[in-house]
Amino acid sequence: MIRVVLSELYRTLTVRSAWLSMTCYATLGIATGWFSEEFWALFISIGAFAVTAVTTAQHYQHRTAVLLFLGQPHRLAVLAAQCLVGAVLAVVTAAVSGIIVVGQGDGDVFWYTLTAVPLIAVFGVANATLVRRPTWLFAGWALWMIAVEGVIGKFQSRLPLSSMLIGASGNAAYLRAFAIWTALFLAAAVWSIRRDLSGS
Repeated sequence: MIRVVLSELYRTLTVRSAWLSMTCYATLGIATGWFSEEFWALFISIGAFAVTAVTTAQHYQHRTAVLLFLGQPHRLAVLAAQCLVGAVLAVVTAAVSGIIVVGQGDGDVFWYTLTAVPLIAVFGVANATLVRRPTWLFAGWALWMIAVEGVIGKFQSRLPLSSMLIGASGNAAYLRAFAIWTALFLAAAVWSIRRDLSGS
């Protein structure tokens, strides 16, 4: 398990697109921190989901998942390692980008968002394991957010993305709802990771 975690960490930090996206994510997080704590929390939440989803989906896009699963046939260990690495990197990136937020305010939003980010990262990993193509994943969630959570739910429902964004800003009830959604998606990912790779 330690070997899988270190391998996943090494891959994420050495693949150019992965560390570039994390660097941009942290830099833009610092920039948004100048405006307001809430804007920073919103950006960090969306960024944590996007970065972890992209880095996980790269395995399927570039066919490195075949080598990964040959080296570690227990795919649930791979999923656990991806969740752990995604959560750690998301927390580190959020902490670095939130320095401005802590310096400007009392830091309550910073600490609350920092506790929500690992859950968001696991949600991103689970989604990428299910869909395996980031373009389809982001297009699907964008349509869902506009049509269902925006028009029908008015961004106040306890559906996945609304729960994530409102919960990460400091609302405990929405964060609990998002934890339930994450558990459901993670359960689906546990089933999905066993699928054949030939169609990915």
